Amino acid sequence: MDIPGIRRAAENEWGPLYRRAQARLRARGAAALTLTAVAGGLVLLFATVDESPGGAALVSRMGVVRAAEPWDVALLRFPLSIFVPAIHLPCWTALFLVVLAFGTAELALGPWRSLAVGYTCSLAGTCYARIGVSRPPGHLLHLPAEFAQVRDTGPSAAVVGLGLLVAWRFGARWTALGVALLTTALTVADPELAGYEHLAALATAAALLLADGLARRLTTRGPQGSEAALRPR
Repeated sequence: MDIPGIRRAAENEWGPLYRRAQARLRARGAAALTLTAVAGGLVLLFATVDESPGGAALVSRMGVVRAAEPWDVALLRFPLSIFVPAIHLPCWTALFLVVLAFGTAELALGPWRSLAVGYTCSLAGTCYARIGVSRPPGHLLHLPAEFAQVRDTGPSAAVVGLGLLVAWRFGARWTALGVALLTTALTVADPELAGYEHLAALATAAALLLADGLARRLTTRGPQGSEAALRPR
């Protein structure tokens, strides 16, 4: 086994992300993972309440979203919906995914950017569910009408979006490609609402990366353009 080769490959793939995370941990200590701790705590809290007598009804009123419900109800419940247990996602799996994705993102992007990206990707999936079930069969965005009654909760869309964005942004291109391919393959193998929402989250993360790249190019070229304008001809 070529251990040096494996180390070089790991450094090339995850080195920049690892150094960024390490620097934030050294600078802020445990406080660098405040968002991750809160998100994990909410996942455990909602899972516990959901399993308690009468708890499912309370959780449903607070954070369960369905495409059949009015927009105002859905938007009111949406902020908590990503921490509410999903249908086919066990609590400990959800907790692991939240800690992994939110923890990595928080160390790489900071808490507020991580929260913004996670919510944006999750909201894109929720909106797509509503748009898709309203489209007729044969339409590119069509989703089966029965999806309108499916419980639309859980952190997986946020996890997928954060995973793709953070990996690509910090040079872990093979990891980003793996996230995209695995998500697509799982959706093809099991075409449920969650899978389609994951694809919407991937598309949203890709759009955010594109916008970030364009903004960086404009920022980089701005001063150069100004300097060029000041040079004598």
